[in-house]
Amino acid sequence: MLSGFRARPPRMIDLELTNRCNLRCPMCWFYGESGVGDKHRGNELSTDEVFRVIDQAARFGSELYLGGAEPFSRRDFLEILDYIKAHKLFAAFTTNGTLLDSAKIDTLVRLGVDHIAFSVDGPEPIHDDIRGEGAYRRVVDSIAELVRCKGRRASGKPTISVNMTVSEGLVARLGETVDVLADATDDGVDAYRIHQLWFITQQELEAHQAATSEALGCSSPGAESHLIPTSELLDPGPIADEVESLRRRAKVRSTPNLSHGDLLTYYAEGGVLDQRCVAPFFALVIKPNGDVKFCPDEWIDDYVLGNVREESLEAIWNNARARAFRAALTRKKCFPGCKRCSFMYSVRPR
Repeated sequence: MLSGFRARPPRMIDLELTNRCNLRCPMCWFYGESGVGDKHRGNELSTDEVFRVIDQAARFGSELYLGGAEPFSRRDFLEILDYIKAHKLFAAFTTNGTLLDSAKIDTLVRLGVDHIAFSVDGPEPIHDDIRGEGAYRRVVDSIAELVRCKGRRASGKPTISVNMTVSEGLVARLGETVDVLADATDDGVDAYRIHQLWFITQQELEAHQAATSEALGCSSPGAESHLIPTSELLDPGPIADEVESLRRRAKVRSTPNLSHGDLLTYYAEGGVLDQRCVAPFFALVIKPNGDVKFCPDEWIDDYVLGNVREESLEAIWNNARARAFRAALTRKKCFPGCKRCSFMYSVRPR
C-alpha cells in the first residue's frame, strides 16, 4: 500500500467479457435459481474497446483472467486471446467446455494461452443432472483433445485444471471424479481444484448488506444471487473429511485452501474466519459493460469505481472511490459475504 490508500498498478485484472452462457446451472449466480441474469446483454464492450483495455493492462504488466460466464459465447474470443498473447501477457479463463472443437483447441495451444480451467461437477450422471444431458461427454472430450493437441505441438501450455464445485451429489465422490477424469484424459490434467460452494444465507445476507451500507454507502443487492435457505446447508463434516483425505494426492487442491476446522466454520451460518481481504490492493474486475469494481460475482455489485469507456484504468485505479473502498476494507478486514468469495483467497501478496 502506498500513502493515502493508493496502490501500485494492479497485478491481476478479471476482465469479464460476457454474462452470456449456453447452459443453465442451478447454482450459477447469473442463471441459477437466485441468479441476476445477464444485466449487460447488448451493452458488452466491443472488440476494439476490449483491445484498448488490454493495451492499458500491458502498460501495467497485469495478468488477465477472462471471467464472467462462458467466454466462447463471444465470437471474438479467440481474437481477444490472440491480442493478449501478442502483448506477452498472462491469459487464463474458465469454460464449461461444451463449445470447443478441435480447431479452437489447436488455436488455444498455438497461441500459448497460459491456463484453462474446465468446470466438472462430478461423474457423468451428477454433471449432466446439473448442466444438461451430454454436457459431461463434451467437456471430457474437450479436455482429452487439448491434452492430445499439446502433445502433438510439444507444448506445455495451456496448463489444465478441473474445477469441481461441491454439491450434495458430489460429497463422498470427489476422489471418484478425479480417478474417472484421470483415466479419460490420460492423466493430462495438471490440477483438480475442489471449489467450496460460494453461498450466503438470509441471515448473512442481511448482515452483509448492512455492513456494506454502513461502510461504503451501497446496498449490495447482487449478493442475493448466492442466497440459499438455511435448510439446504450442506453438512460440512463429510466435506472437510474428504478434502483432508484428498490432500495427499499431488494434483488435488482445495479452493479456498482451509484447514479441517476452518472448513467447518466456512460452511457454518454466521461462522467467522480470521481473514483479511487484500484483493483491492492487487486486482480489479471489469464488467462486460466496462464498469470497474473490486468485487467479482456480484458480492458488492453496486460499488462502481468508474467505467473504462469514460476513463483510463490508470485514472480509475487510485481514484477517490477506490481509495475509500480500501480504507473501509482496511478497517473492517472483510464483510460478512466475503467469507465465501474466491477473490479474497486467491488474490494475495507475492
